[in-house]
Amino acid sequence: MTNKREKTSTALVDIRRAPKFIPFTATAAVIGFIVSAITAWATQAPGNFFGYVIVWGTVLFASLGLVVAVLLEAFFRARSKRIEATKIEG
Repeated sequence: MTNKREKTSTALVDIRRAPKFIPFTATAAVIGFIVSAITAWATQAPGNFFGYVIVWGTVLFASLGLVVAVLLEAFFRARSKRIEATKIEG
């Protein structure tokens, strides 16, 4: 039985949590669509205005979702940890 010699290398890696931008934005857009539709329906807006309220509400909520994701990214980046990892090859 032969004993292979394993090669190892070390590197510094950052360990952190990071939000996924597309799910944050999409979820906020869906919530914005629902809130805008309810608002437009509750105010009994005319057809043209109904569409504007839904479009702008969806865009506004999607933008807010993206801003929240960026802020969480900055927060988690500040709390990241740097450790030394060993990679075993072979």
